[in-house]
Amino acid sequence: MPPRTIVTRLAQMSLTAPGLVEQRFHTGAGLDAEGFEENRRARFELVGDTPHVMLSIFPASMDFNLNVATSDHFGKWKGRDGLKALAVVVRDGATEGIVKLHFAYYPAWFPVRTFNNEAEARTWLIGQLEYLEPGTEEAGL
Repeated sequence: MPPRTIVTRLAQMSLTAPGLVEQRFHTGAGLDAEGFEENRRARFELVGDTPHVMLSIFPASMDFNLNVATSDHFGKWKGRDGLKALAVVVRDGATEGIVKLHFAYYPAWFPVRTFNNEAEARTWLIGQLEYLEPGTEEAGL
């Protein structure tokens, strides 16, 4: 059965396995706060507040609006969101720097790692997913 997918203005959001959401940003899309929120709603539609992990894949030379880099998008959902780990795949140094700087200023309550290799990111996330226990807040992470 193909993964359940929602296409937003910025990305293709897919539930590729139980508890694993993939967010694949469109080439040429510019990441802004409105699009980030649209993706969050799509993720919630795919998994609700059940424990899950997410693989975010950025194309090379992703354009970031300043309001994305300077806002805590995950913090306001702490305790009301099932996201338990995030792997971010970057294709260039500039995107990697923006992602790392963002999480340095706005630390997540769940593990976040950046990767240059999609397979390595997926392997790490699957390892994080194995720790999830339904009905627990910390879920072994």
